[in-house]
Amino acid sequence: MLLGELGVFASYAFAPLSLIVPLGAVSVIASAIIGIIFIKEKWKPKDFLRRYVLSFVGCGLAIVGTYLLVTFAPNSHEKMTGENITKHLVSWPFLLYMLVEIILFCWLLYFYKEKNANNIVVILLLVALLGSMTVVTVKAVAGMLVLSIQGHLQLDYPIFYVMCVCMVATAVYQATFLSQASQMYDSSLIASVGYILSTTIAITAGAIFYLDFIGEDVLHICMFALGCLIAFVGVFLITRNRKKAVPFEPYISMDAMPDEGAG
Repeated sequence: MLLGELGVFASYAFAPLSLIVPLGAVSVIASAIIGIIFIKEKWKPKDFLRRYVLSFVGCGLAIVGTYLLVTFAPNSHEKMTGENITKHLVSWPFLLYMLVEIILFCWLLYFYKEKNANNIVVILLLVALLGSMTVVTVKAVAGMLVLSIQGHLQLDYPIFYVMCVCMVATAVYQATFLSQASQMYDSSLIASVGYILSTTIAITAGAIFYLDFIGEDVLHICMFALGCLIAFVGVFLITRNRKKAVPFEPYISMDAMPDEGAG
């Protein structure tokens, strides 16, 4: 897992954010296939159509969607220099986007904390909003590190450390909300809904911050959107057909049991 995450981190330095984020569908496909091969779940014949056929259809759709994503994804990719990142950070489209995101995040957080709105969409929207900032900052940090390794030092720019702090902070709070969601909802539901929401908002943030789709024609944008939609459906079919985990039942000691002889 550590090697995989390091690979994902490095990939942000070499490709547009709008291409890398949706490719998370590949991990869902891989986990479904590996799980069938190695876990070897027992299944009844009547469950075959409902669970396994739909899962294979989901894998097929996710593969088709991934192919369209790779084929029609933005090709432009600028160097992550301190000057470029600072320019994007203070651009009015991104500042407007940040204002809308902060207002939406505070509104959702208010309902979640004060109104006890524990709906999965509310929680995963909070995760997705934080995640969009995580991927934006990860790409900046990874790009600046790669340029520094190549001999173009970027670590003397204050924006590098600002991005590092934002990356760590948003990742930590994102994990906190995910942990809370996992205590209330099934992991397969979290995986499908979280992937769809996080991917959509992250692509939007990347398109605004890094201008990924500038210069792309309408056909490429539409086919890219279609690839995302097909991948979303595929991931949904894969995750919804997984077995639900057995609820955890805490151990109760004999000392904690009520005394039957008590009046």
